[in-house]
Amino acid sequence: MLYKVCRCGALIPQSIRVCEKCQQQEQSRHMVYNNTRRDRRAAEFYVSKEWRAMRPVIMSAFDYVDIYALHELGELITLKESDPIHHIVELEEDWTQRLNPFNLIPLSGSTHNTITALYKKDKATMRTTQARIRQVIECHFNEAGGIEKVLERLNLVAPPQ
Repeated sequence: MLYKVCRCGALIPQSIRVCEKCQQQEQSRHMVYNNTRRDRRAAEFYVSKEWRAMRPVIMSAFDYVDIYALHELGELITLKESDPIHHIVELEEDWTQRLNPFNLIPLSGSTHNTITALYKKDKATMRTTQARIRQVIECHFNEAGGIEKVLERLNLVAPPQ
């Protein structure tokens, strides 16, 4: 059996990502974040049946590719199931957009951190970044007939306003 070194220094089989201790710490970190920093309604939403059903469909619609990194940075980043799906208009800003497929874009962790930092800079930067994300989506799906066509093929439409 082949082994590798976990981030904590423990020797673990190459077939697992992290040791049990690091796995528990990772889960604990998410629980602490949900309990202390994220508002309760958002935390409940991210474990809801609706969100769990929407995530794989959105990932599939974007072919598991971080299109923002592809178009803005020229980097082809293949996404994993665990990578975040970004709400272009954030939940705190407009709760009604939480399941709107036209408001969702899957991103790599590093791209999501970059966009989050731009959002936090100021309102003008946030609006500019949101507009740029929408342009990237439009540009990416132009050849397929537009994002509307792609989402229609997946039986997704924007929820009623």
